[in-house]
Parts: sequence; structure tokens; C-alpha cells
Amino acid sequence: MARARKEHDLTEKAKDKKEAREYSAPAVDRTLDILEFMAKNPKPYGATELSRALKIPLNSIFRILKRLTERDYTIQDQASGGYQLSTRVFSLGMSLYTRYELRHRARPHMEWLCRETSETCQLQVPRGDRMLVLDTMSPEVEFYLRVVPGSLVYYHASAFGKAVLAFEDEARLLEILPSRLPYLTPKTIELRSEFIKSLEKVRETGLAYDDEEYTSGILCVGSPVFDVEGKAVAGLGITGLLQTYENSRKAIFEQLVLECAYRVSVDIGYQGTFFDDKLQTARSKHAKDKHPA
Repeated sequence: MARARKEHDLTEKAKDKKEAREYSAPAVDRTLDILEFMAKNPKPYGATELSRALKIPLNSIFRILKRLTERDYTIQDQASGGYQLSTRVFSLGMSLYTRYELRHRARPHMEWLCRETSETCQLQVPRGDRMLVLDTMSPEVEFYLRVVPGSLVYYHASAFGKAVLAFEDEARLLEILPSRLPYLTPKTIELRSEFIKSLEKVRETGLAYDDEEYTSGILCVGSPVFDVEGKAVAGLGITGLLQTYENSRKAIFEQLVLECAYRVSVDIGYQGTFFDDKLQTARSKHAKDKHPA
């Protein structure tokens, strides 16, 4: 029995080594070794120094450095002739920092929205042809919908995806969206042209909806989050069961979602006026519904 297990383990190890060889990319590994070394040792290095330090053939070092310099990831010091990382690497890292900083800044506002609505709150950001669930907040109630951070969802059936796409130009929309959008429920918009037209309402009100378009029985209300440059960088809002979204709660939910998106936007540097009239309209609507004539 022990011999059989040992033979099995050896077979698995051999299989793992074979797969590692099949999927190895020496040039990529060497490039990453160079970048990591230069990041830890911030001073100009000559090709010969890097070759000795990293045990990489000098010819490979020259080729990789030439390509990194052409792509602006490294620069050559005029005095010493050595290479060091450029600010483009910093910019690349900052793009990730911005994403995590957004999550950090949005969290207290999402906690407020979650308390006020007793619904699950979501923060989603664009990631290629999908929206990434960057963060979620669950209410302290007996029943709620759980959304898993890290999930990727379609733009066209997500209230949060709509909140972002409404502020992209048409060329970008045509690039992101296929002409026939994936069917998810009987309420999903499948024609790209129809979907693009529906975004006009989002721009007008600042609110986007997933009215059973992603999952039957589920409704989401979202609003865009704008950064310091006025770009819609995220969609934020609430997710709940359709049966809990009564007409008497609709107006207050819309107002709260807009308020939250506005607060997060301001917290990350937005100074525009997009929310001004939308919030005024939402507050008036809530007051009217609360105290009908």
C-alpha cells in the first residue's frame, strides 16, 4: 500500500514538472526577475551587473533591457550608462492603488447606505469586458442577498455596469459590447442598439437599474462614481429581493443611492455638478411620496 502511494506521488510530481515545462516562458521569467531586482535595488545597473546578479546570459539581458526601454519601463542613465525603472512602472502601480484607494474611501459610505436601506450594497469597477465586484456590504438582518467580492459580471444586465457605460463614448461602447448581448433572463436587453439607447435615462436621472435582468426576482439600483477628472470609474448601489422593493420605499432608496454615490465621488476628488439636480429631484420625489397632497 505504502509502495503504491509512493509511486503515485512520484507520478504526480513528474506530471507537475512536465506541465511546468510545457507552460514555462523563460523570457517572461527573466523579464520579471529584472523588474523585481531593479524595484528592490533602486539605482542604475549595467547589463553586465544584472547578468552577474541574476545569473541571466548577457545577451538576454541586453535584449530585454532594449525592449523595456522601448516600452518606457526602464530608462538609461546618461552618466553611467546603467538602467533603472521609469515612472511608467510607478504609474502602472498607481492604477492598482487607485482601485484599492477607491474601495477604502467608499467603505464608510457603503456602511451608511447599508444601514439606511437594510439591503446588500455593492461597489463595482470596470475590468475588460466585465464589471468586477470590488467590495460588498451585508446588512444586519435575517435575510439578505450575499454577493461575493471578486466576481465578474456582465455590463449590460448590471445596474452598476450601466452606471459606468452611460458615460462612455459610443466608440468605446461598440468596442466593449457585442452586437448580440448574452441572454440571462426574459427581461435582459439583448440588442446592443436598444441597450445603448436605454443609457440615456441613466444620464438623465443618475440612476441605473437591474430589474430582474441578471437574475429573476432580484432588483438592483445603482449610480455612477466619478473621479477627480470627472470620469465614471465605478458603479455603486444596492441589491435586494424584488418583493421588498415596494413603491413606498422606491423614492427613498433612489435618493440614498444617489447620496452615497455623490459622497464617494467627492471623497475621491470629484468637484463636478452632475449630482446637483439629480439629488434635488430625488429629494423632492421622496418628500412628495412621504407626504402626498
